[in-house]
Amino acid sequence: MENTNKTLWIISIISAIAYTIALGLDIWFAPQNGALAQAIVSVYLISYIVLGFSILKATFLGFASRDFFNENSLMGIASIGAWLLGDGAEAVAIVLFYQIGEHLQESMVMRTKDSIKSLQKLKIESIRVLRDEQRIEIPPESVQVGDIVIVLAGERIGIDGIITKGAANLDLSALNGESIPMAVHEGQEVLAGAISLDGALQIRATKPYIDSALSKIIALIETGSAKKAQSEEFITRFARFYTPIVVGLAALIAFVPALLALASGEDARNALQIWGERGLIFLVISCPCALVISIPLSFFVSLGVASSRGILIKGSRFLEALHNVQTLVFDKTGTLSKGELRVSKIQTFGNYDTAQLLTLAQSLESHSTHAIAKAIVREENAQPLLTLADVQEIAGGGMSAQYEGRTILAGNARFLRERDVQIGGGESTFCNVYIADNGELVGILSLSDSLKDEAQETVQDLRKQHKKIVILSGDSSLVVQDIANALDVKDFYGDLLPKDKVDRLQDLLEPTRQKRKNLVAFVGDGINDAPSLALSDVGIAMGKSGSDIALENADIVILDDNLQKITFAFAIAHKTRQILWQNITFALGAKIAIMLLGAFGIANIWLALFGDVGVALLTLLNAKSALLGLQTQNEFGCRSTQARL
Repeated sequence: MENTNKTLWIISIISAIAYTIALGLDIWFAPQNGALAQAIVSVYLISYIVLGFSILKATFLGFASRDFFNENSLMGIASIGAWLLGDGAEAVAIVLFYQIGEHLQESMVMRTKDSIKSLQKLKIESIRVLRDEQRIEIPPESVQVGDIVIVLAGERIGIDGIITKGAANLDLSALNGESIPMAVHEGQEVLAGAISLDGALQIRATKPYIDSALSKIIALIETGSAKKAQSEEFITRFARFYTPIVVGLAALIAFVPALLALASGEDARNALQIWGERGLIFLVISCPCALVISIPLSFFVSLGVASSRGILIKGSRFLEALHNVQTLVFDKTGTLSKGELRVSKIQTFGNYDTAQLLTLAQSLESHSTHAIAKAIVREENAQPLLTLADVQEIAGGGMSAQYEGRTILAGNARFLRERDVQIGGGESTFCNVYIADNGELVGILSLSDSLKDEAQETVQDLRKQHKKIVILSGDSSLVVQDIANALDVKDFYGDLLPKDKVDRLQDLLEPTRQKRKNLVAFVGDGINDAPSLALSDVGIAMGKSGSDIALENADIVILDDNLQKITFAFAIAHKTRQILWQNITFALGAKIAIMLLGAFGIANIWLALFGDVGVALLTLLNAKSALLGLQTQNEFGCRSTQARL
């Protein structure tokens, strides 16, 4: 199939080149007859068949299905009319310029998206189960409720179940986007899709694979794009009205004067010949080549400007949809926040001060590669690390060591309680690491994910554009509330699995499905965000930190993760809409003027062609100059946005 398309593309290019040469010879030598004239006409005919075949086929199929008036039928009728007038050069020009416009449009909307291929990174090919004291690998669909599934360190859990043996820290980013690993142990429930970072687990399956959390994520991604309503292209909608009008006017121009001449006793045949030719010329002139080309060119320039600023927009329809977005739904971790832990609070007890406690914690955690340990070690501290003995790391729990004959512990609440350390109760909005010295709690390090530097400024800028902001996150509701309060966002939801996010998003999308106005954009970066990115009217992904599957399901990718680029994308969408209507108005105005001249016999076919090419070039220059102006001028008054960009 790919080779066939390549061959057709080469033949089309050769035909276009041959046509250009023949046109040059026709204009330069103007042969009326003879071998050269016949050769030129033959080249015109062959080029017309090659370049216009798809248009003529679509015209014929449209007539067969009673779809008489569309852009293909107009091009087909106009080009055939040019042949009837004996102008093969214009006939080929019509189909050539239309094909150029179509190619530009297709090249812009072509999406390098292959979700099914990317899902292979998520899908579990086989699951290791324990049967008759033997470890065997079976397809995930063959796992039965009650089977004992074995998951080794570094592997993804393939089934929902309850841990019967072992402890580990789990990476839950595929499920809830949370960057902080969760410690699990015997008796706890785990979901398919999580990755065991540092421990082997035995899990008793509580659900079949088809009902697991991972299977549901994959299903949501596969069906999300299909549920997204597609808006019709402008030229298709326009052609439904434009085509019958110009065909009707051409018929009136051709036949009304002849009928009037017949009624008045004048030479009706002569009138039909004169006005019939003018009607065909009017029909050829009415071919909206400039309009067909100016629209994709306007989008082409816009997408190029966006790309040069690190904003990848995967097609003109998403840029058009962005103009109508009124609600932005943000994921938290990795989108609004950095997705990177930091020590946000230090509590000390007994004789320890802050520096001493941090030194003790860093001395222990420097022996671990855990994400929480790395965050503690990164914290600035001028004191040198302690020399510890008998350092041990317990998966899913914490660290222990000996220092000057004392037992030093650092870990989660369960880990310390199991070693008879009294730490008290209560919940925290932070991830807490408890530090104990010889059985006594001496301090607590609280870690949290911090907001991106530009998050507050971006939210403020979006509010100036009258956008509604919503936060949906898989993180705990208390943590999401802290982030929402910092950003002054009133609508926020936490503790959401991917299915829960989709349900919330569906509630927001329902009104847009009816009117296609006040659209909803979702901004995320993780595997868990992929279903929401695919389902939303416009999916925006963070390209630097985003997972591959999130990037492929997104419609717009912010390559450097700078949230301020979102406001610039809105500026481009807004300016593109202005340019689009300027170009449409100008193209139609020029076309109507030439059509009127043609109706009265003043304009010829080549004036129409000149108007098409000239208008197309002018619309391109208008789009380019206006959009490049955005680099120095902010359409929404967000000066900091432009400075940062």
